Amino acid sequence: MNTYVVIYDGYVSFEVMLAMYLMKTKGEIITLGMTSDAVKSYEGLIVTPHQSIHEIDHRDIEVLIIPGGDISELQHNTQLITLLQKLEADRKYVGAICSGVDLLHEAGILEGKQYTSNDARRSETYKVHDNIITAKANGYVDFAIGLGQMTGIYADAADYEETVRFFKYFENA
Repeated sequence: MNTYVVIYDGYVSFEVMLAMYLMKTKGEIITLGMTSDAVKSYEGLIVTPHQSIHEIDHRDIEVLIIPGGDISELQHNTQLITLLQKLEADRKYVGAICSGVDLLHEAGILEGKQYTSNDARRSETYKVHDNIITAKANGYVDFAIGLGQMTGIYADAADYEETVRFFKYFENA
């Protein structure tokens, strides 16, 4: 399962690290930049994307993850907005956390869907609606586990429960 992760200057890497770790158990993680230039995460990591948005074919993406951060350079990126719309039309899995949820709004794909965001009026830390999962910044563990459940990476109920116990409640198996 090919999981693409959008990276950009100021993206918050901790919000998606666990999701990447879990999704890696069932396929490849491919970082996706707006260009092929290296970016600097909020935490100071320098990361060179595997691919730029100009190089990809949306049909290769099975899962797309959008971390939060300073999304100002992304909000009006027509290629990214079009990509999100194509993924939604194809019913691909899309996960967004923190300010990444705002990009789904920008693309118009949250209309008529249940979702959560950093908006204080929304109480859930994460929300799944069909092929889309959204989360508040502090919901990164639930986001990762929920993304895995939504995409079917767990072998069975026991595997899922073990993952929840270990990563959410810090219990050994």
